[in-house]
Amino acid sequence: MNSRALSNTISAIILVFIVLVVFIPILFYLQNLSQSNVSTQSVVNNYVYLQNLQVSQVTTGHPSFYYNGSSIYIEYSNGTFEPPSNLTIVGILYLNTNGVWTNITSLNYPLIISKGQVLNLPSYVANRPIIIVTSLGNIFFLQPGSSIGPFATGGKGGVEILTQIYQTSGPLSVSTNISTNINGNFVNYTTPVSFPNQSGSFKVKAPTYVYYQNSKGQIITGTFHNWIVLGKAIVNSTVSQGIQVTLEGQPVVLIGNYSPLLTTVNLNVITNDNNVNVIVNVDGQNYTIKGSTTISIYAGYANITVYTLQFNDTSQQSNGVIMHYVYSNSTYNGKTYITKSFLVFIPPTNANPKVYINYKNNYNYYRVYISAINAPSSVCLILNNTVYNYNNTYWIMGGKYSFHTTGELCIMCEINNPYLNYSYNARNVTLSYQNGTRLQYNFPNIPFYIIINQPMNITVIYGITEYWYYL
Repeated sequence: MNSRALSNTISAIILVFIVLVVFIPILFYLQNLSQSNVSTQSVVNNYVYLQNLQVSQVTTGHPSFYYNGSSIYIEYSNGTFEPPSNLTIVGILYLNTNGVWTNITSLNYPLIISKGQVLNLPSYVANRPIIIVTSLGNIFFLQPGSSIGPFATGGKGGVEILTQIYQTSGPLSVSTNISTNINGNFVNYTTPVSFPNQSGSFKVKAPTYVYYQNSKGQIITGTFHNWIVLGKAIVNSTVSQGIQVTLEGQPVVLIGNYSPLLTTVNLNVITNDNNVNVIVNVDGQNYTIKGSTTISIYAGYANITVYTLQFNDTSQQSNGVIMHYVYSNSTYNGKTYITKSFLVFIPPTNANPKVYINYKNNYNYYRVYISAINAPSSVCLILNNTVYNYNNTYWIMGGKYSFHTTGELCIMCEINNPYLNYSYNARNVTLSYQNGTRLQYNFPNIPFYIIINQPMNITVIYGITEYWYYL
């Protein structure tokens, strides 16, 4: 009987061992499979995000595509994305006469797009639908005469005018005012601007300078360099700011191309308080200004932001005055700016540019000593509902204050005479100002209001009044 029980026990142990041997590896496998799925899902989510971001970029003009049936015009017509984004094309297919999508093998893939350009397609592709395949797996379909993103496509002779600052890292699309008589009289338009269904000749003029400001407040100023013409059009010049344009019956993109202005100037930033450091941000960089400070920046447009909007000037604290200042305005080249952030233009030929940061003294704090004579410690002085204890010095903002002295009633103060009570009340108030003025008031003519406009002493003399209780 004991042998059978022992046999059953051994069988149970063996069964448990077999279960553990088999089940534990399964648990590890399931755990690793779960972790792998999480990692794989993260990669997939990131890939989908990049795909969607690229679609958003292209549909908003970073870059735009226009297909006229023989060439693909690529242009960065929107400065929303920063820095300028690259787009990698791994294939361009066209729909052949047999209805089969065929890759255009004569192009040197991958095509890395980082600036505006024209892709000329082989003659056998002429007027056939195409699809553009990117490295992220996005597919952009184009019929002849269609576009994706902001591009002039409206009938024959449509024209779009853009402006950009071209750097080694790629173009920065900027918005500025150009002048053209394309619709009759000369009118200012803000780039990018499109004019559909236009033909014939017109004039267009670009400004000498444009600027680009990134999210950090940094400014890049561009000076006019040349016109870039994408498409067929006759222009009388590409290096003049004002040009004559003759369209030739198909969409054209005119790009006002600017070079970064790299001339430096010494800008003198001046405040009207020489005693306090203030922080001023110029083109994304903070500077500490005390009175007058000269900084070196690029000429052209400069973004200036005043960070210190108020401060206490303690230079006269030893004389009993702390002056409070608040930002008032800034001036440059005869123009006044009341906002804390503003844009100025500094020509490269300006030898001594100055920006004035102006503050106004809107109120002061004054040192006031408040004392009492012949008063218990429990009484106090109240100015505008604020309690001030006697025999202390305070810094009080200048102004008109309600004035109230507290008193104290001592009931049955003496054991030997239970019918005698004491009352402490202000009998005399003296206001001694730093300029030598001395005002004295006696009860009952103690003032309800006082003026604090300089360092001063307030002295209150208390008197005792006795009260008797009658039987």
